[in-house]
Amino acid sequence: MSFSTEVRAVFLHGLADPSRLALVEQLADGSRRVSDLVDATGLTQSNVSRHLSCLWDCGLVERERHGREIHYRLVDGLDAVLSAVDSVLERTADRIMACPRYGALAARREAA
Repeated sequence: MSFSTEVRAVFLHGLADPSRLALVEQLADGSRRVSDLVDATGLTQSNVSRHLSCLWDCGLVERERHGREIHYRLVDGLDAVLSAVDSVLERTADRIMACPRYGALAARREAA
């Protein structure tokens, strides 16, 4: 099945935010609570909750209640997307970071 460019763009936009991507990377290791993600990422609790809500609304994470706690996990297949990205980056990371349009943006973020 092939999806439209628009659907692909929305999907990739959901992963493009550095905070959301950090959460997705943490969830690639397994199910986590909000407090676990706060500790692992250094983001505030409200920021983690807001980004998890966005990821859940978009269908990129699932959640399950365990007593009073909610555990978040990636939807099936999203870890394979991260692996595919890493495979491409093995060959292209230097060029991507040197990109005059996007590499400079990344460099400014790191400097901030």
